Amino acid sequence: MSSTVPYRDRDLPPTAASTHFLWEYRPDGEGRYEATGECPACGCPMTKVWPYGQYVASKGPFSRRNRPDDDDGPWYTQCVCTSWHVNRPAAVESGCGAGFWIAFPPQGLPR
Repeated sequence: MSSTVPYRDRDLPPTAASTHFLWEYRPDGEGRYEATGECPACGCPMTKVWPYGQYVASKGPFSRRNRPDDDDGPWYTQCVCTSWHVNRPAAVESGCGAGFWIAFPPQGLPR
């Protein structure tokens, strides 16, 4: 699939968190969360995966992500669509270059 939207590095503000993603918890292995939806910048389908308990930057040294009960989101991602975008650098394997936030569902993350 190819998109009419050219590759461009850009970040969408946290106030524009995308609410059109389906969240699923996959318990296999150490567990992971998957958010599936359309990139708000290019409109292409994508799935972002976060390992449960992934490391994130905090004030000071790295620490493990809070349990989702203690985290009300949103979580940041880069577009990881598999569509071809004009001007995408050869070193970049996927995406349109957009960075954006994905909001949690109103009822919280699935278990």
